[in-house]
Amino acid sequence: MAEDEKYVCTLSSALKKQAEDELNETDSNRDRDIQALREKVKREPGLNSRTDGKFLVRFLRTRKYNVERAFQLVQSYYRARADTPEFFDNFLPSSMRHVLESGIVAVMKDRDKEGRRVMVFRAEKWDPNVIQLADIFKAGFLLMDKIIEEEETQVSGLVFIEDLSGLTATQVYYFSSPTLLYKGYGCFQNAFPCRIKGAHYLNESPLFDGVFAIIKPVLSEKLKSRLRMHGKVYDTLHECLGKHVLPPDYGGDGPAYDDCVKYWTEKLLASEQDFIKYNKKGFVGRGNLGTSSAGDETMSGMAGSFKKLNVD
Repeated sequence: MAEDEKYVCTLSSALKKQAEDELNETDSNRDRDIQALREKVKREPGLNSRTDGKFLVRFLRTRKYNVERAFQLVQSYYRARADTPEFFDNFLPSSMRHVLESGIVAVMKDRDKEGRRVMVFRAEKWDPNVIQLADIFKAGFLLMDKIIEEEETQVSGLVFIEDLSGLTATQVYYFSSPTLLYKGYGCFQNAFPCRIKGAHYLNESPLFDGVFAIIKPVLSEKLKSRLRMHGKVYDTLHECLGKHVLPPDYGGDGPAYDDCVKYWTEKLLASEQDFIKYNKKGFVGRGNLGTSSAGDETMSGMAGSFKKLNVD
């Protein structure tokens, strides 16, 4: 793909209308603002960024066609890769195949009733003696990087399901690192060009209270307003997302959870060469494949950005 190749929009007429109403995107301003963002990115010292329209339009949509804010998000996207090697060193599907196949994090095959992607975390599938928490975040970021390629996802957004069934004291112990949680949640919500439209908690237990107390202070008021606690009542989850997108595990009519895990694992592994190619982008002089080797400075470039997370 030529870096400056003209972007061709593939949105349906309905999604174009949604993009205009919600994101301020029109046929007339799209090319103009992609070019304006491209010029800003090219002028940024030390940044070797992708400049193709398919990449840049993600940032414009996430920031509702505010070019300056979109540019800041491009910077955050690459700074996260430079400043958190625990998530982005060797950022390849093959390196996280065991985590992806475990089903701890997965994306549903279908979209919810509002066209949003649905990503699920399942505590009961996590053995912390085998898989580190940082690798769960890393697998989630690989999935996130893949689904934000989709134009429909760029417009309609993403929702999370956090299923805490089977949460153990050992898991909570590994969850109790504020620095790692701040970095992980910060990357999800401030360093990816994706519209986070909500998070749904299932099967909450008192064990989770301490973890949530660490996370909650860094969430924006908008995101807090989009959190739903469902307990063991899946009917309310059905009302929010639709039964068709959910697996039978949650009383849904959608594909089996394991089928979703297999589908997205294979899709990511098939994209290995794309990850190898794009990992070469980033801030020059910050380690291999756009990441930093200075593990003791991992918060230096992001501390200001992640004090309060922003969600559009």
